Amino acid sequence: MPFGGLLTAGIGAAGSIFGGLFGANASSKASQQYIDALKQAQGSLTDTENKGLANFQPYLSAGSGATGMLSDMLKTPGQGLLTPWTNTFQAPTAEQAAQTPGYQFQLEQGNNAIQNSAAARGGLLSGGTLADMNKFSQGLASENYQNTFSNSLTQYQNAYQSFLNNQNNTYSRLMGLSNNGLSASNSAGNLISGIGGDIASLYGQQGAARAQGTIGSANSLVGMIPGLTGNLSDILNILKGNGGGSGGPGNGDFGGEVTH
Repeated sequence: MPFGGLLTAGIGAAGSIFGGLFGANASSKASQQYIDALKQAQGSLTDTENKGLANFQPYLSAGSGATGMLSDMLKTPGQGLLTPWTNTFQAPTAEQAAQTPGYQFQLEQGNNAIQNSAAARGGLLSGGTLADMNKFSQGLASENYQNTFSNSLTQYQNAYQSFLNNQNNTYSRLMGLSNNGLSASNSAGNLISGIGGDIASLYGQQGAARAQGTIGSANSLVGMIPGLTGNLSDILNILKGNGGGSGGPGNGDFGGEVTH
């Protein structure tokens, strides 16, 4: 039997099997290493996303709370920020004007001055003195009423403006917080969308890596078939050649005749 040729063919067959299995295993291992790296990148992106959303959370909460408060203050007519200004301007009376600080003092001082002047001229009790005092009193009363009216109107207007300012100030503050929350919401949405797209891409790459590993393993196994087939064919040919030799069953390749 041609032992050397048979051994060589056997080694070749074993090498084909080993090479195919080794190649398949290497392809599978490389694919898994790439998948592991993609998963690590995916975890890093998820961690970044979570930290980013945590940073936005205070603004989202404040904006949500402000929006809720603003909605409550604007949902009921006549209440909250929809409360109307109901005060009306009331013009002061002449009696109220006469009670203003300083009016009585001015009246007294003016009449005294007129009387002193008339007395100096010797006409204290004359009709002219009384006429002068009456004219002065009427003029002072008119001037005092105009000032009192103007002051009352200014106070009313200031109160109305203060009411509007308070309403607008409350609205502006709540709307500012609400807008900050909206801005944070948009930013958080962009963060989720961007990182979500990257993670989706990593999932696709993982799928492609698995498919590539499967294909590589299959190719390695399929690639060993021609070599294995050839080696098996050589083994069969050697075995066939040994069985058809002219020496017969008693004549081996190692020579010599068996003697009993």
